[in-house]
Amino acid sequence: KQKTAYEICACLVGSEMCIRDRYQRRVRDRKSFETTTMADEKQKKAALKEGGKKGQDLAGMADMGGVTFFHVAMDSPNGDFELLELCMQGANKVVDESADDRKGGAGDFGKIMLSAGPDSLIALAHVPDALEAKLPIKEWLTEVITSVGGTVDGEVKDNMLRATAKADKDNNLFPLKMRDTAIGVGFALLRKKGLVVDEDSDDDINYGELAESAGIEW
Repeated sequence: KQKTAYEICACLVGSEMCIRDRYQRRVRDRKSFETTTMADEKQKKAALKEGGKKGQDLAGMADMGGVTFFHVAMDSPNGDFELLELCMQGANKVVDESADDRKGGAGDFGKIMLSAGPDSLIALAHVPDALEAKLPIKEWLTEVITSVGGTVDGEVKDNMLRATAKADKDNNLFPLKMRDTAIGVGFALLRKKGLVVDEDSDDDINYGELAESAGIEW
């Protein structure tokens, strides 16, 4: 049976609509991809920048007080290990003494960076070879992360080690609160090993205030 002119037009209109819908869907998908990619790049830049700034702060505090082990709260990663590693990369960046940008410079110090995400607390530790004898990285990170029910992830690679602690809201374990608890436990370990400035020191510099203002704990 031959189709009427009306039926043929209806088919053509329907086909045109399908083609247009597919095109619009592809455009939306492409825009979504570009937006996501752009957001990811912004997040990566923010993580590198935050890490570099913290590294600069650590280097300054180490110069004044001789402390070489720190706990650092990081905001930009929001519980993402890829971004936390970029923070560490920024902090460990070798500073060009002739450049205006002084960010980084903390590669010679031991540090645990902690980031609270929506459902977990993550931590990334870095201890250079020269400091491993004073405080082994696995001992340090294990002490910190198990205090909030977490575990160390994998083995040491490039002087770095990861750890994760899942939130448990039913037991009052929230990522931000867990971060503070973990930092407190880590600080106690540093004090026990004599790796922090003595509070009774006659030094006029208030290292506690300097650290707090920079989001850093010894």
